[in-house]
Amino acid sequence: MLKGLSIKTLLKLLCLTILLSPLVSQASNRLYADNDLEPTQGFAWDWSFGAGVYIQDSYLLGTDDTNQGLDLNLNIALSYNNFYLDIDNSQLSGTLILGYSVIDKYDWGLDIIGSNFQSGFDERGIYTNGLINELEGITPREYDFDTGIRLSRSFKDTQLSFELLNDISGAHGGWLLNTYLSHIRVWRNWEFRSVAGINFYSEKFTQYYYGITSEETTSERPLYKPSNGYSVLIEFHAEYPITENWVFMGGVLSTKFSSSIDDSPIISQSYQHKAKVGVRYVF
Repeated sequence: MLKGLSIKTLLKLLCLTILLSPLVSQASNRLYADNDLEPTQGFAWDWSFGAGVYIQDSYLLGTDDTNQGLDLNLNIALSYNNFYLDIDNSQLSGTLILGYSVIDKYDWGLDIIGSNFQSGFDERGIYTNGLINELEGITPREYDFDTGIRLSRSFKDTQLSFELLNDISGAHGGWLLNTYLSHIRVWRNWEFRSVAGINFYSEKFTQYYYGITSEETTSERPLYKPSNGYSVLIEFHAEYPITENWVFMGGVLSTKFSSSIDDSPIISQSYQHKAKVGVRYVF
């Protein structure tokens, strides 16, 4: 569930082990143990661009079973002392994140972060252009932008992290509690990454995105006020250096939603799968 440039648009903006290898590139995704979102001396930056093809199914009622297409992405990691900005779209769980490192000692990290978590949708769904009959009459759900704290503990190639976030964009205004366990190994020239996570959502979150108000009800869409919810996710990502600068990458991300989300009249299934293969150029 992840992913506008006015302030409003910017705001929009376990234990699984697999074999892996060293790469010329560095990961900046906050979920993984080799992320470089940590204090630097002065200014530092890194960037890459990539292209790939993706396929994903939708959990929204009335949308196509699968959506596929070409994905072009520019990935940037900037840091200045304890501040950092990371825009990572090369990996399926990547997103935009702003942060400030408060503590970075003895494999412990405490950060103040801001990031988009939930994609918005309306009568046209998320990635379709035409009106979807089953969603006609619902009010638009906006992208959120959440801020809070992140506590992480690294164990060589494994990382455990906890995030407590609150929406400040004016979308749902609720809180999220996220926990991730990630692992990275290397095998020959391959690098494999795996992550398992569980995300908890407050009532404000679930009611905003998945609830049905009295103004949205129809004969086939009853009033719905969900309670707290959660989702469980698993991601596998692999990279292989084709040349000194070109890297092959591929990944799969699966998410399973709790009954408070699955029971919503605008949700067609309790899970969502995404897959992607492509290349990226690392400078």
